[in-house]
Amino acid sequence: MRQPPKTLGFASLLTLLAALHGAPSAEAAVVLRGDVMGDGRVDIGDALRLAQCDVGTTTTTIPSGNADEIHWTVTGQTSVGVDWRGSATAIRYGLTSAYGQSVTGQRPSIVPFSSSGPFWEARIAGLQENTVYHYSVGRGSDHTFRTPPPRGGAGFIVYAEGDIGSSSSYSAVAPIQALIAAGRPNFVLALGDLTYANANGLADVDQHFNDVMLWSQDAAYEVVWGNHEWDGPSDDLRNYKGRFAFANPQTDSASPSISCCGEDWHWFDYGNTRFIAYPEPWDDWGHWYSLMSNTSRTGIMDQAQADPNIRFIVTFGHRPAWSTGVHPGDTILAGYTSTLHATHPKYVLNLNGHSHDYERSSPLLTGGVTHVTAGTGGGELENVNSSGCLWQVCPPPAWSVKRYMHFGVLKLVFGSTSISGQFICGPAGGGTNDITCSSGTVMDSFTIQ
Repeated sequence: MRQPPKTLGFASLLTLLAALHGAPSAEAAVVLRGDVMGDGRVDIGDALRLAQCDVGTTTTTIPSGNADEIHWTVTGQTSVGVDWRGSATAIRYGLTSAYGQSVTGQRPSIVPFSSSGPFWEARIAGLQENTVYHYSVGRGSDHTFRTPPPRGGAGFIVYAEGDIGSSSSYSAVAPIQALIAAGRPNFVLALGDLTYANANGLADVDQHFNDVMLWSQDAAYEVVWGNHEWDGPSDDLRNYKGRFAFANPQTDSASPSISCCGEDWHWFDYGNTRFIAYPEPWDDWGHWYSLMSNTSRTGIMDQAQADPNIRFIVTFGHRPAWSTGVHPGDTILAGYTSTLHATHPKYVLNLNGHSHDYERSSPLLTGGVTHVTAGTGGGELENVNSSGCLWQVCPPPAWSVKRYMHFGVLKLVFGSTSISGQFICGPAGGGTNDITCSSGTVMDSFTIQ
């Protein structure tokens, strides 16, 4: 009479494989689970044969090296890019802090020069959507990245800040980044003028990317360039393009040749929203505008308007279309945004910096789009006048429904049918404030349907 096979439970199988071969990845474990017997157990002979096979891209060795300036971006529905500086060359990742998989970083094609580096970028693909992954760069601590929700999904949180700088030059930078970290956003939109290294020295580039590590190791860092990234003699876009991987990078032929070519702006989908950056006005946004819409309805906004999974279209850039701050609104950009909304009603929100203040428009008076200036990320506030009226004009024009000369961050919650926004008070100072508030309190609230 044939004896029944000796069997193992699934958990014991994984223990055996870990002892003989190294812990299988989470994905490999799923494959193995499909091989177990109907009663949830596996033949031990099969288990031993499996133990001799490579059941996935796995790693059990802790990589050497240290890293700083760690941040990541969403590069697709099932992929991310991670950038860092240091001696570490590899990143481990997986569904738990046991990791199980690794990828080796590559030197960026455009090399930053703010310090000797070395600088690394790892692109991780083949992930599951809407999934939290643990990761560690070199010998670094455990952090997480999350892939986007399913297309059409809602309930995610975005923070926005512009005109930031580094804590070496501006005292407000660190507490504002701490506010963002406490909010635990899915990602952060940085609205240009990231470091002010062209004014304060190249060391501020590296310090900025360490300052934002309060949140950038666990929330995606999505950026657009501002004038201070390229218009000064000592800094240029190589220091920034070489630190980011974008989902859909775009080239503007009029951008500075020293940082040629590519990654002048980008766009990406996240859940039920298409986020579209716009570049600096190297050609007064003519090329950008031509890519948004065309007669064949194949433009970037055209496709989003026709996509049933996209509920909102949001643009973000550095220069304002509407502003009563030190930098007035650009009439060309204002015309483009109004025209695009007229044919793309999903386009409802534009975010920008440049003027160091907070200001929100009424969409009824600004071409159907709500425009929000959030240039309050840490760089000194820009009072138009040293006393009395701090703005270009007082009282505010009818289109300007809220404005504050105060540090803070913008929080946006994307629901299934609405976007809710809050401007959250940051530290006082940085110039003359025209309002008093406690850090962390809500100064302005609005809803976009």
